[in-house]
Amino acid sequence: MDENIIQELIQKSVCKGIDVYTHILSNQGFHHYVLLINCATLDDPELNKKAKYDLPESLKISFFRNFDQLEDNIKSKSCLYFFEFKREQASEILEAYKAFDVQSAERNKSGLKDKPDEDTNILYVGKVKKDVGARLSTHFGYAHAKTGGLQLRFWAKSIKLGLKVHLIVFENNLGDYINPLELELTKELKPLIGKSK
Repeated sequence: MDENIIQELIQKSVCKGIDVYTHILSNQGFHHYVLLINCATLDDPELNKKAKYDLPESLKISFFRNFDQLEDNIKSKSCLYFFEFKREQASEILEAYKAFDVQSAERNKSGLKDKPDEDTNILYVGKVKKDVGARLSTHFGYAHAKTGGLQLRFWAKSIKLGLKVHLIVFENNLGDYINPLELELTKELKPLIGKSK
């Protein structure tokens, strides 16, 4: 392929990214929300073979009722999210998560760095191109065992972990342009769990 064509393709791609990020900055094209989740209340699901996520009624009331009221069409929007905990709980969290990791090989879990930095109050940072509610359900532990996530109901319930769930909801679907935003947020927040750098 001709060098000029390559230059043109790269320039076009970079300009598209600049347009996306400039729109976010100049128009405040995002909203920040905080919801609370008490992992001690993550009950076992009511089994419903037709449902993709078997959520207990208690979680629908305590968390997703508030989630559904955040903004219109939230399921179609790109989001960054992160979970915040009380800093003094870091070692207890790591101990519980490592024990769960060893005991529950059948569930696909979020990875751990070889040497997690315990000087943080952020549990995990993630992103979705759309349907953040489904992704949160996975992290809470209500998706298929092969779907990777924090699986909170299987280990955080026992330590009664309380979390602030931060949601950064973008006005538009950012597609793959959300990926660099997640990487930068991860670098800044240094989450306890997760292998992204």
